[in-house]
Amino acid sequence: MAGEALKEPVPHETGWRAARADVVEIFHGLIDVQLRSVVTTKMAPVIYIFLVAGAGAVDFYLMLQAFQHSLGFGLVYLLLILPLTFIAAVIAVRVGMEVILSIFRILVNMESMMGQMNTLRGQTEAIAEDMPRIQFWRGRKKRGSGDDEPPPDPPVADKNQDPAK
Repeated sequence: MAGEALKEPVPHETGWRAARADVVEIFHGLIDVQLRSVVTTKMAPVIYIFLVAGAGAVDFYLMLQAFQHSLGFGLVYLLLILPLTFIAAVIAVRVGMEVILSIFRILVNMESMMGQMNTLRGQTEAIAEDMPRIQFWRGRKKRGSGDDEPPPDPPVADKNQDPAK
């Protein structure tokens, strides 16, 4: 026992290996022409970064145009308008991405629930086949049909009557 080395748990892949595995998985999803896998949720961080960078690039271009118009207009745009439009663009991108990701998460959860429901259906059908049929709802019939009326009560002997008769 002294010669045995203690086995440490293998840590999850981190760093470049994990990033490489994610990129490979995304590219495999992109070349899947039958669309069997959803890669949008894995690509969301990259899409978000590109959209925020695009919003920054558009604001930077508009700032340059404002400075070409005049120095005063350029300063007003740089100090007032640019921060507001950039923050508004980032908020819009974020909300849009979260809505899209929520839709995809709903899709994934629905597929998972359908799989579980199919499993439960198979289990309940197997249980139902093994159980005897109890048909308590067919035992009663409507009153007045004449089929299930109770038999008439036996005649009651009158105390004044002779039992020998």
